[in-house]
Amino acid sequence: MTFSLVRRIVIKERAKFPRRLYTSEGSNLPTWKETPDCPVISTEDFPNLRREELAGQRTLRIAILGLPNAGKSTLVNQLVFRPVCAASSKVHTTRIMADAIYCQENTQLVFIDTPGLVTKNKSNEFNLEKSFSTHPGESIKRADIIGIMQDAYNTFSGCKINSQIMEILERSKAIPSILILNKVDIIKKKEILLKLVKSLTSKEGWPHFKDIFMVSALTGDGVEDLRTYFLDCAKPRNWDYERHIFSNQSFEDLIVQTVKAKLLDSLPNELPYILKPEMEHFTIRPDGSISSIVLIDCPSDRIAKLVLGRRAIRVKTIAQECEQNLLNAFQTPVKIKLDVKFKGYLRSTCSLSFPAPGC
Repeated sequence: MTFSLVRRIVIKERAKFPRRLYTSEGSNLPTWKETPDCPVISTEDFPNLRREELAGQRTLRIAILGLPNAGKSTLVNQLVFRPVCAASSKVHTTRIMADAIYCQENTQLVFIDTPGLVTKNKSNEFNLEKSFSTHPGESIKRADIIGIMQDAYNTFSGCKINSQIMEILERSKAIPSILILNKVDIIKKKEILLKLVKSLTSKEGWPHFKDIFMVSALTGDGVEDLRTYFLDCAKPRNWDYERHIFSNQSFEDLIVQTVKAKLLDSLPNELPYILKPEMEHFTIRPDGSISSIVLIDCPSDRIAKLVLGRRAIRVKTIAQECEQNLLNAFQTPVKIKLDVKFKGYLRSTCSLSFPAPGC
C-alpha cells in the first residue's frame, strides 16, 4: 500500500471526527430495541439448522482477530445490533469461539468472534481454556475475510501487529484481510493515526491489507461504513443459518457468559476469574419469556461476601444488568436468579440467593 493511499484514507476518516459521535440516542444507528422482533426459538434448533433455499442469497463469514481487550466483542455487537457477545472492561471475557449473525434483505453476515490471542505464560496465569490457543486458528479455516483489530489507543501493543497474528496472516495469505483501528475517538491528535497506519502497513507490519477502517466500537462511530463494506463483499451462496437465528450459542450459554462478563466488571482485580457460574435451571415460559437460575460457587466465605456486596446490593445489580442485556439480545423478557454458594455451607435460596425484581 502506497503512502499516498494511506494518506487519503486517513484524511477521509479524519474529516469525520468533528461531527458528533454515534450514541444510542439521536444517532442514525438503530438502538437495540429498534431491531425487528425475533421469535424465541428452542435450543434444540441449534444442532441441525435448516438452510433457506431462496434465490439470490449471499453470505460472508468474517473472522475478527486481535489481542485481549481490543474491543472485538463490542464491535461485533454493534455490527449485528444485538449484545450477543459477552463484553466487559477486563481482558479474557470471550472464552470460546462463537458466531454472531446479521441478516439484511438477501445477505447474511456471520461474524466469528474469537478469544484474544495470548502467550502460554498468560494462559497459565489466568488458567485459560485451551480454546485461547486453538480457536483463532480454527476461525480462519471458515472465514472469507479476516479483520485484524488493533487498539489504536494502546501505545505499547497498538503500534505493531502481534507475532501470533502475523503467523496466522502468513499462513492465510489467500484470504483477504482488512485492518480495523479501534478506539480512535480517544486520540486527540489525529496525526498520530497517519503514523500508526503507516507503521502497521509497512514491510515490518502487514502491507497486504485490502482496506483500512477506523472505528469506535464503544460509541458506534464508523461501524456503519464497516458493515456496509461487509455487505458489499458478500458472496452468492446459501445462508449458513435461518433468518431468525442470531447466534450459534444456546440460550443457556449466552446467559452464563453474560453473568461472567458482569462479574468481571463488578469485582476487583483477578477475583472474578476464579468464579465459575453454572446454569442450574432454564425454562421458556408459555408467554415466550425466559426464566433461569445461575449458581455462583464461591471458594470461601470472604469471596462470597464480596460477590454479594453490602446488603446483597452488588449481586442484585449484576442480576438486573444481566436481565437488561439479555432482553436486548433475545428480544424477550428474561428473569435471572443468582444463587451464591459458600464453600462448606449449604446453599439456601432464602438467605444466600437474591432474585432480580420480578423473579
